[in-house]
Parts: sequence; C-alpha cells; structure tokens
Amino acid sequence: MSFWIRLVALATFGALAACSQDRGQPTDSPAGPASGTAADSPAGTPADAAPGTAAESRPNILFVVADDLGYTDIGAFGSEIATPNLDEMAFAGVRLTNFRAHSACQQTRVMMMASANVTEALEIRPTQPSRERANRLSLNWAIIPELLQDAGYETYVAGKWDLGLEDGYTPSTRGFDRSFVQLGASASHFPEILWDDYSLYRSDGETVEYEELPPDFYTTDYYTDRMIGFIDSGEPPWFGFVPYTTPHWPLHVPEDWLDRYAGRYDEGYDTLRAARVARATELGVVPEGAVLDEFEPVAPPWDELSAEEQRGYARAQELYAAMVENLDFNFGRLVDFLEESGRLENTVIIFSSDNGASTAAYGIVPTAPGAHPAPPDFIDNRFENWGRPNSFVDHGRGFAEAAHAPLQGHKGAFSEGGLRAAAFVHYPAAVPGGRVNGTFMSMLDILPTFLDIAGTAHPGTGSYRGREINGILGRSFWPHLTGESADLYSPGDAVGWSRGTGGALIRGDYKIINTPAAGGMGAETPWRLYNITEDPGERNDLAEDMPELTGELVQEWELNWR
Repeated sequence: MSFWIRLVALATFGALAACSQDRGQPTDSPAGPASGTAADSPAGTPADAAPGTAAESRPNILFVVADDLGYTDIGAFGSEIATPNLDEMAFAGVRLTNFRAHSACQQTRVMMMASANVTEALEIRPTQPSRERANRLSLNWAIIPELLQDAGYETYVAGKWDLGLEDGYTPSTRGFDRSFVQLGASASHFPEILWDDYSLYRSDGETVEYEELPPDFYTTDYYTDRMIGFIDSGEPPWFGFVPYTTPHWPLHVPEDWLDRYAGRYDEGYDTLRAARVARATELGVVPEGAVLDEFEPVAPPWDELSAEEQRGYARAQELYAAMVENLDFNFGRLVDFLEESGRLENTVIIFSSDNGASTAAYGIVPTAPGAHPAPPDFIDNRFENWGRPNSFVDHGRGFAEAAHAPLQGHKGAFSEGGLRAAAFVHYPAAVPGGRVNGTFMSMLDILPTFLDIAGTAHPGTGSYRGREINGILGRSFWPHLTGESADLYSPGDAVGWSRGTGGALIRGDYKIINTPAAGGMGAETPWRLYNITEDPGERNDLAEDMPELTGELVQEWELNWR
C-alpha cells in the first residue's frame, strides 16, 4: 500500500465503519458445523496433477495468526487500538464473525494444520524435558504445508510452531521449504532465554542459539523480515504462514513503543468494556442477541481495586495495546511488500487470532501454583522495567474480558469468548469485499479451504509419504465466500472441542459446555446447553428444560470428540 492509499484509508476509516452494517449484514444463520466423521475431500484436481497446471495463475496464500488476541482487539472489530493496516484489509474483505478457533494455542494449531479432532491428533511424546509440552502433532495426519507442496506450492513459515520439537515433527520435516520458528509454546520477545528447554529457535531445521540472534531482535519484527525474505527469494505460487507470538505474554515492545498508550487505560477495564461493545455493535460484529446488560464479568469492579492495582493493570494494558499496534505495523509491512512487488493482487490473505485473550496477571498478582510456567526467579519486574527485556507481565482478567464482551470467557474457556476469533479474508479477485459474514466456520476448515484455493484435494485415508494417514473433518468455505455455494454445513453436523477435563460441542443452533462459564481448567462440571443462535452470550442454560437434547449432544461429544 502506498502512502497515499493508506492515508485515504485512514481518512475514510470512520465512513467505512459507519456504513459497514449497510454493506455487510451477516449472511444466513449458521446451518451447523461439521460432523465427527471425516468429510469428503474438497473439490479440485488431484494433488499429483496440480504441478505444471498454470501454477502462476493460482493464488498465493498468506495466513497470519495472532497469539492470544481478543475478539475486539483490532479496530475493524471495535478496538480503540490503532490498527489501520489490518482494518483496511478487513473492511475491504470479509469479516468473519462466527469463526471458531480452539481454547488454547497448541490445540488451535492442531485443528488448523490437520483438520482433525485434537484429542486424536495430539499425541504424547515418549520423552519430555522438564518444562516443554508433552504433546506433538501426530504423523498420522497430512498437514497443510505437505499437501500444498504436493500441489506445487512453495511453503514458508515464520513464527510460533508449538507442534513438536523432534526431527520429523518440526517445520522443516513436515512440509515447509523455508522456516524460522520458535519451536515451543512461549519465549521472550527479545534475544534472551527464559527457560532452557522451553524457548527454542530453528532456522530451516538448524538450531539457532540466542547469541546468534541480531542485537535488535524483536519477535514480530524479525518474523516479518524473514517472511518477506522467503517470499522475495521464492517463486509463485507460495503459501506463507505467519503465526506471530504477539500479544502472548510476556508483554514486550521495542523501546520506542513503550509509551504509545501512556494514560490511555487509566479509567479501567469497565469503561473500556462498554466502549468496545458499543463500537463493535456499531460495526456489526457483535452476534445478534448478545448484549452488554446480560454480561457478567468475573473480574472485580475497577473502582474496588487499590490504586496500586489500578496502576499496574492500566500499565500492562498500555503495553498490550502497543504490542497489538506493532503487530499491525508489521502486517502493513507485509502488505506493502506484496503490493510493491506486484504480488498483492494474486494473494489470498486470511487473518485470525488463535484463541481468546489471556487472563494472566504476571507482574501484578502473584502467579497461582500450577498456572502456566511461572516466570523465572531472575526476572526483573520492577514497574519501570515492564515491557523491557527481562520483564514478565500480562494484563489480567478484567482487560481480557473487555476484549470479548458481551461474549463470556477468554483464553482457556470453551465459552464463546474463548473460541470465537476475530478473522477476515481478503481477496478481491474472487471474494466480494465490504461484508460481514456470520456463517459458522472453524479452524477445522482452514486445511480444506487452502487445498480448494490451490486446486487440489486431500488424498484421503491410506499411505502417504511412507506413513498411514487419516482423513479430515473440515469443509472448504471457499465456495461459500466466492458465492458458488450458499451452504457450508447441514443442520445435523457437529464440531466438538476437548481439553483437560472440559469440552464443548456445537450442532446447529445448540451448544453444550461442561466447564465453568468463567473458563479455567478446573474439575468437570454438569453439562450446560445453550441456543447459541438466540443466546450467543450463553446466559440461559436450557439443560434442565431439554434433557433429551442435552444427553444426545453429550453422547455425540463422548463418541467423536472426547
């Protein structure tokens, strides 16, 4: 995007937002999600026939995923945070308001990469270091980069992997031609070690020591640099996956970003929550039936906090907002590069968060035992060091709830605030823009959609690259977005989620959940039932009124998704 194009976009942001409901009312109510059995392969030519068939005419695919970003954390979904680059693409494309991820980072990555039931596809590693995850994505599923390689695409990744540490499970051995990744679940955003065996970097399969990183290394900047380099040195068609680690804790920003939001959140999260809901409602991205009056926050009222607590939470949210703006700045760098190099017109851009916003309060409230990996003892969490190297801070439950209201929940929850992700698709060549789409879609649908875009198909169950693989569960939403098909799912189809002792399932208008409304990973609770179409705020539990339907959905979850 040139300077003048971006200037015009910024000038017209308000007009675009104000008319978004006229130009982009949600489409038909969700017919229902996918079933618990493998779906038919998406339409397209066989994978072995794709290479050599007008490869350059097939679109490139850029998939950008934010880490722990709340539903209203970008301007196009209601935020006050400056995100002009994301907003420009979102308003010019299709904003997806009924798009579901999983409740946490690794589970979402399994869901998107394999289009699989996470419980089945996330296997236990034979050995486990002291801190690193015990799970990895099973080899019994073919994943996006492998299948796109077969279709003649060059494949690149720069960002967070979190799907396996060992050879055979890393990006360079699972279909990516070029890669620079943080292998584990989290790390400092600066070139410093937080945990010896938790924060590992790999470049094209080779371990990168921290002293090898550039002195000015900052994750979001560096991942963007690497992706631009991969694309610039490659050939079309290509698939670029950019799973940023922003705004995942610890909250870090470069020095000149530290005070961009100074004083912005001093009025607290109750005030922010009301402003976000009003703006998101105006933009048409709040599901009909979800209202702020029925929202029940778990965080205490802002005016009940001590002055010291208010100061800490407000400062942490300032850093969080600066991280989101920096994410937007780097997204703009990617788009600028694509435009200036003549690649933008033939590139499908899809953006999403991987789950809801985090509720941790590192640096503000002592960490509860067993809650996430505790910050190392050597961390310098003096207030004046927050956001800088060797600090470890997050923004807490109140601001996380403000990013999802009037939806209940946040990261780790199976309620709508934990699963429903801000997402958009931009590809004017085939997808009419300026719209809001309320059709049910999920991360399960990403793999078949990308295969559809590439003009290829999943090979189905059987032998693949010397191993046995399973089929997929998702459906391509490409025909739906391009206007070739009105329907995506049938009313009897279902999608389920499972993690720890909890779970959820959506079938048609109804959703069951068996974790507390506030989320968390506590003990299993009685199943609750909601009409998610009429009651997306999940306030009216129908389980006692409709015991037969509740039992039927629970049985389906236990059979196919547990």
